[in-house]
This record gives sequence, structure tokens and C-alpha cells, in this order.
Amino acid sequence: MNAKLLLLAALIAAPAVAQPAPPPPPPAPMGGPHGPGMAMGARMFPSMSEAGRQIMQDAMMAGGGHRDERARIEAARDKMLAALESDRFDAAAVKRAMDEERSIADASRQQRQAAMLTALQKLSPEDRKAFVADSRAMKARMQSRMDGWRGKWRERMDLRRGQPAPTSPPQSEL
Repeated sequence: MNAKLLLLAALIAAPAVAQPAPPPPPPAPMGGPHGPGMAMGARMFPSMSEAGRQIMQDAMMAGGGHRDERARIEAARDKMLAALESDRFDAAAVKRAMDEERSIADASRQQRQAAMLTALQKLSPEDRKAFVADSRAMKARMQSRMDGWRGKWRERMDLRRGQPAPTSPPQSEL
């Protein structure tokens, strides 16, 4: 009987004397714009060596000024919209604004392409093959996501039109 009382007293008192749980580990350091604890390259190119990932990350970030570029493109679009908004349509002004936007985008694309070509030349054959494999896997993941989004969009559109959403065949239990 005493043993039972001691056991009961120990169970009741246990939470009061228990040691607190250890604190959670500190958050992982930021590894770049793509998420905590992991650099952009590590997420994008997991099969590549650390050196290869760094080369690719540097190439992708080359040129800087992405905000400036976007601001210049936006300014060109604003010129086009202002020309379109006018009571008197000025096709030449619209075309100039469109050409300006395309010129900015083309120059940026050429700069990124040159940086990428330089980076690819620096990679080892193993890292180039890993880059290809990771790029194909990334493309497949994006295609799968797009297919899912398209399916959801179609379902929403069908519901708006009053059509019943297609039903999936029942999955068999294992």
C-alpha cells in the first residue's frame, strides 16, 4: 500500500519537479533570398559540388542592378500606357516605348547569358552533368506544379459556369 501511495505521489509531483524541455535549436542562418538555412544554389543545384554551386550562384547574381532594370522597364511601360491613354493615338510613340522596353530586356538577357556561359565553362564535367540533371528535375517539378494549377483553375472555371467538377476515380486501398 505504501508503495502505491509513493508511486502516486511521485506521479503527481513529477510535473512540478521535472526539468523544462531544452530550448529549441537556434534558427539556421539565412542562406540567401530563397529561404532560411540554405543558399540559393544548394536548393537549386543539390547534385553539384559546393564549388560548382558557388560558380552558378555568382553567375545568376551577375550584373546586379535588377531593381534598376525593372524600374527602367516599368518607366518604358508607363510611357506606352501614357501614349495609349491619349485621346489622339500616336502609334509612333507607342512603338518607341515598346522598343525601349524590349531593348532594356534584351540587353539584360544578353548580359545574363554571357555570365552564364562564362560560368558553365568553369564547371567540371561532373558539375556540368549534375547541372543538367538538376535542371531537368527542376523543369519536371515546375511542369507538375503548373499542371496542378491548371487543373485547379479549370475546376474553378467549371464551377463558375455551373458545370460539375470532374470526379477522380476512387483510389483502391492497399
